[in-house]
Amino acid sequence: MSQKRFLSFFLFAAAFIQGCATHGVDNADRNQFVTEFYAFVTDIEKVKYQSHVGPAVTIGAIGGALENSDGDRSDIVGGAIVGGMITGVLAALFEGSNDGYEYQLDAIDGDRIRVMLDYYPAELGDCVIVRVSGSVEISKQPLTSCDRDSVYVE
Repeated sequence: MSQKRFLSFFLFAAAFIQGCATHGVDNADRNQFVTEFYAFVTDIEKVKYQSHVGPAVTIGAIGGALENSDGDRSDIVGGAIVGGMITGVLAALFEGSNDGYEYQLDAIDGDRIRVMLDYYPAELGDCVIVRVSGSVEISKQPLTSCDRDSVYVE
């Protein structure tokens, strides 16, 4: 079998197997109580999540100073500065953005809910579906989805 033909066969087989595989349920839903409900967005506030960069800089500076404690004073200060900078940059990279949003939602059953998110899924006045499992997900829906008559059968 030629190399081109083998590669084509392999790609076809991989695509076929992928198409047959079930995508399944999200792992966050494993052994969790999962609920969904519709709500209106009544308020959105920007929030800042706590950062761990400051403590990381302190720990890195102490480590850098201790690592260079056998040298003179300039070695110790230089080690503290470099250690603090490196751990601060690494902590900021791993931490990512500290920006978030606090959504206040009025569920169509009358409950008022606050949800903290790190993404911006909907605008003020939008109808959303809220899925609560191991995490909380909100996605925008048509306004007709939040119509009480279309959701509740009396």
